[in-house]
Amino acid sequence: MRVSLYFILFLFSYALYADVIFEKLDETDYADRQYVSVSITNEIITGDTERLRNILNKINWNNYRLKEDSIYLNSIGGSINEAKQMGHLIRKHHVATKVNENDTCESACVFILVSGSCRMALGYVGVHRSRSDFNYRDFDELQRYIPSRNESDRDFLKKMGTSEDLVNAMDFIPAWTMRFLEDKTKLKAGLYVSPEIESNYWQEVISRKIAAPKSFLLNELQNRSLELFDSVSWYEEKILKKNPSYIFPSCTEQMFLDQLEKYPVGTDKFDEEFQIYDSFQGYSTKDQNGKYAFFYNNDVPLRDGVSHFWRIDFYKKGAKTVTYREETILSKPTEWEQGNDLLTIDMNGRRASRIITVPNTGILFNGWGLDPNKDPAGPMTVNIYVDNKLIKTFSYKIVKK
Repeated sequence: MRVSLYFILFLFSYALYADVIFEKLDETDYADRQYVSVSITNEIITGDTERLRNILNKINWNNYRLKEDSIYLNSIGGSINEAKQMGHLIRKHHVATKVNENDTCESACVFILVSGSCRMALGYVGVHRSRSDFNYRDFDELQRYIPSRNESDRDFLKKMGTSEDLVNAMDFIPAWTMRFLEDKTKLKAGLYVSPEIESNYWQEVISRKIAAPKSFLLNELQNRSLELFDSVSWYEEKILKKNPSYIFPSCTEQMFLDQLEKYPVGTDKFDEEFQIYDSFQGYSTKDQNGKYAFFYNNDVPLRDGVSHFWRIDFYKKGAKTVTYREETILSKPTEWEQGNDLLTIDMNGRRASRIITVPNTGILFNGWGLDPNKDPAGPMTVNIYVDNKLIKTFSYKIVKK
């Protein structure tokens, strides 16, 4: 097996970014953490995901705290694929999203909005069908591609915990126009609250830290909600048409982070555990010009220029580096190329283990290059360990054909 320098693929940057703005603020929270502000504005374009990734990693490494624990959105939309990648980053880091009053989140921006650990859409939310400049070869390809693209968008929205109301609103509005959601639709779509999975995550984190039952947190939040409802005056409701039914606790309150200011914080480390967000596996090929092509498949062809790969998207709070152990097991013995990593060979040459430390960027990515003259065909297993705990097993089949 040959050493595969996959990490080189990630050492790149884009010259163009939309306005993903990071700003340090001259204020700190109760724990003396510096507040920072992150805003996503204007058009969403290729490269914004990397920009946002770098910003969120900087916040994590330096223990900064987001103002209102939220990323602010004021965007006209743009690339849906880029927006969905940014959305995955936001959900992975468990941060909220907010559209302030008089600000706008349109089109692809909505995919970022729904990704928040809590969503607070106080401004305008505009939706329509997705569109593409892709040129189809024939009508048959168009018929196959459009439903597939729509299903991908639906799967993303469903994973982020929004409702069919938002999906339907997108489906029925033509791509050449825009519909701005009423408060009632935003409420049904969950754009004022934390989705169920994230709410339960924060209940687990905070209840452990302040040593209180989850019922206590929910009661506190319910009381806060009633307080806000009753705070709307007759003049605001009847004259200014301010509906108290659409006034909700802030995302900081819905994620129960305000409770950490009221009660002594314990030492529970639930939120500091290694969290897998997603994983992928497959193989890559490299042509004569050094260009890579990636295939997401369990079968790996045994030929020159092919490397298998695995990837884990994760979140690890507070750490600047992550150390993992990769254990690769083949069906028969082979020769293993010694790289710069700490490599151990056993099982008569069938198993190779290496320990690797990488920056905590939220991505683990590696693999081996295949040697058709030495490596065996058959099943291959890759086990990944972090903190001496098995976190993921990847199963492949190396095939000669």
